[in-house]
Amino acid sequence: MHRTGTDGTGDPRRWWILGVLSLALFAIVLNNGLLNVAIPGMMRSLDADIGQVQFIVDSYALALAGALLTAGTLSDRYGHKRAALTGTAVFGAGSLVALIADGTGQLIAARALMGLGAAFIMPGTLAVLVHVFPPAERARAIGIWSGASALGVAAGPVVGGFLVGHFWWGSIFLVNLVPVAVVLIAGALLLPESAAAKPRRADPVGALLGTAAMVGLVFGTIQGAKHGWTSAAPMTGFAVAAAGGVAFVLWERAHPSPMADFALLRRAPFIGASVSILLLMFGLAGTLFVLTQRLQFSLGYGPLKAGLAVMPVAFAVLLGTLLCPVLGRRAGPRGCVTAGLAIGAVGILVVGLADRGYPPVLAGLLLAGAGIGLAIGPTTDVVMSLVPPERSGATGSLDMTMQELGNALGVAVVGSALAQSYTAQAGAAGLPDAAARTLDGALRIAENAGGAAGQELARTARDAFGHAAGISLGVAAAVVACGAVIAALLIPGRREDTDAVDDTGPAVAPAGQPVPARHS
Repeated sequence: MHRTGTDGTGDPRRWWILGVLSLALFAIVLNNGLLNVAIPGMMRSLDADIGQVQFIVDSYALALAGALLTAGTLSDRYGHKRAALTGTAVFGAGSLVALIADGTGQLIAARALMGLGAAFIMPGTLAVLVHVFPPAERARAIGIWSGASALGVAAGPVVGGFLVGHFWWGSIFLVNLVPVAVVLIAGALLLPESAAAKPRRADPVGALLGTAAMVGLVFGTIQGAKHGWTSAAPMTGFAVAAAGGVAFVLWERAHPSPMADFALLRRAPFIGASVSILLLMFGLAGTLFVLTQRLQFSLGYGPLKAGLAVMPVAFAVLLGTLLCPVLGRRAGPRGCVTAGLAIGAVGILVVGLADRGYPPVLAGLLLAGAGIGLAIGPTTDVVMSLVPPERSGATGSLDMTMQELGNALGVAVVGSALAQSYTAQAGAAGLPDAAARTLDGALRIAENAGGAAGQELARTARDAFGHAAGISLGVAAAVVACGAVIAALLIPGRREDTDAVDDTGPAVAPAGQPVPARHS
């Protein structure tokens, strides 16, 4: 198929094309930030408990993580433009279903459909970008494309807060339809088609087995907090996870084109970097899941104010990425990642202990964001430096899969710790069972009761939730701290110590930005 950007001149429409590609990435990154601030409104409208909200949030990350490697392969085989536009259409269809959903089941299915679409958008858009830009301009173009991701992270909570505050929680999905329409129309007119000369074979069975293992693990974790860890639901989930994991390994070992590179899985730098990024995203996702509820339920913030309160973490991440090259020259990847995870753990712990208004929360968010910015770029660089350029696409997709798995597990584990701790604290305080299920339920009961009794019930419930939030964020901080230890033990001190399998150089990304799938 047609290739551009390889003769030193590039496609004459490449900067317009970059705008379309950046808008597609902005839309899928914006989506998660929109959702977090809408959680309290969804809980009230759908009468959902924390476990159901966890599934609403996680269904997107699980579908994205489970389909990402296969999406990259299909993009190479059938065309990057086709993959990007198909993914955009699927993402838009999921947004439309979510917009009109009137139950948690419909919303979970819609979010999963959106995640499936996003899995095709991410590798497809970057592959088109690589083809239309000449090497001299490619790093700048990737930097702008990655900047759209950072803009989505920063804008998500604020836009979501405004929409929920002025309309209804479903309006956060309505805003997705505008960039989807622009990308579909402009992309059909502007984007060139391209595909790999020798694409790898697709592995749908491996994708299904890997997804089953991840879904089983997340399902078991969420259900364990709700029904008890030895009850049938969590045990079934963990059994599915174990069976799916074993079957995945056996299948991949026998497959001629495996999605998982088992040679990489035996290398300490890869294990250290991959586990570090997984635990880092675990901490970030879990923290935002708890904090957006705490700000609105406990501190009484409106959706827009809560969005503005969370937004500084995005700017702190940017600051961390700017400081990363300076620290990296002195301390190498090990120093950057270890310091970043340690600082991030301290920041999350500060957020968890902050029970006296917003200033301590702000301090914790700035620390956590700066730590994430320091760590995320070097972990990706270590992973990509272990493979030659022709394998960067599959390896980049694997790196992104680890990030999304970390997101899903963070919401599952930290959210379950929140739910279990709140129920225990509320029960110990003598609240009725209906009030001990969720803080939102307790506040509605208090409102109906009215008077001094209602005010006392609301105060007790908020105290219980604040204590539970501190415990759950302590769990998140401890997990991120474990990541710092793993990074210190396994990530090399200098980039050349990764002993790349090819001397032509790894895929390069802007400092502090994840390297998505790269296909050529």
